[in-house]
Amino acid sequence: MLSKYSQNKLISLKVEIEALLDKIGYTVVYGKGDFKEGTCLIESEKKVVINDYTALDMQVDFMAEVISRLDLSNVFVLPVLRELIDEKMTLFE
Repeated sequence: MLSKYSQNKLISLKVEIEALLDKIGYTVVYGKGDFKEGTCLIESEKKVVINDYTALDMQVDFMAEVISRLDLSNVFVLPVLRELIDEKMTLFE
């Protein structure tokens, strides 16, 4: 799914999705860690932890998955992000 985007587009998506997470009260932290999938969600702290070594497309994909589980009814979401989020939502239905 994300393979259709260029590296520059993925960087742009990453910035936008981080801003959206921030807007809804989540903190995104990057660092070196021993994560099974390269990412970790600490729901109780509203924190998304991403391993620095995780591929960019996987970082964006994971953040979209996190957001797809949240209530966005009162938040403006850019159409390109909405598309990613909606694709993730259909995986959980």
